[in-house]
Amino acid sequence: MIKNHIKTAIRTLRKNKGFTAINVLGLSVGLATCLLIVFYVVDELSYDKYNIKSDRIFRITTNAKLNGHEGIYATTEGPLQGALKGHFPEIENVTRIIDNNGLPVSASKFSIRKGPSNIQEKKVVYTESSLFDVFTLPAVLGDLKRSLDEPHTAVITESAAQRYFGKTDVVGKVLTINDTSLYRVTAVIKDIPLQSHFNYDFFLSFSTLPESHHLSLWCAGGLGI
Repeated sequence: MIKNHIKTAIRTLRKNKGFTAINVLGLSVGLATCLLIVFYVVDELSYDKYNIKSDRIFRITTNAKLNGHEGIYATTEGPLQGALKGHFPEIENVTRIIDNNGLPVSASKFSIRKGPSNIQEKKVVYTESSLFDVFTLPAVLGDLKRSLDEPHTAVITESAAQRYFGKTDVVGKVLTINDTSLYRVTAVIKDIPLQSHFNYDFFLSFSTLPESHHLSLWCAGGLGI
């Protein structure tokens, strides 16, 4: 019985080739579109899930109104870090990040020396050791607990270490940035997953900056933990 049904269906499809082609094409396009939507949604929902504390990480923003225009900005003032720690014991830790968008123009470009040449790098950020307590960024070499406590220290990713030194065992090596600034590598971490809200290769010690304003502030923890 089933065999006869299949033969009948095949004959019908052969007799109506144009109708068959349209239906098969429509079905194929529909399935492909559905799969693309599913893959896109899964990819979007996977962002920052590599963090063990992802459900307890919060980003601090500023709601500002200027000349009648309102906006939400991922920047805060420096004293907020101490205020959060002092007034909200539920917050486990706080860390600061400042990239080239928050630096003066004269300090927002990073040229790193490789042999006789200088390479312009964009994935550079100033931060502090507490970053590695908040975010899950595993170390390959070095101790992250105090990795950025001292001025002119740096933590870099595996790919950055390979790019500049040809190996990952580079703790103690020195990076020359903008021809004059020397940064000692204190740790090497695994490359940050692509599904991350931020993706940097070079983490420079925040204490190197003479001042800290226009900060992007993140904190781990939250009320009711």
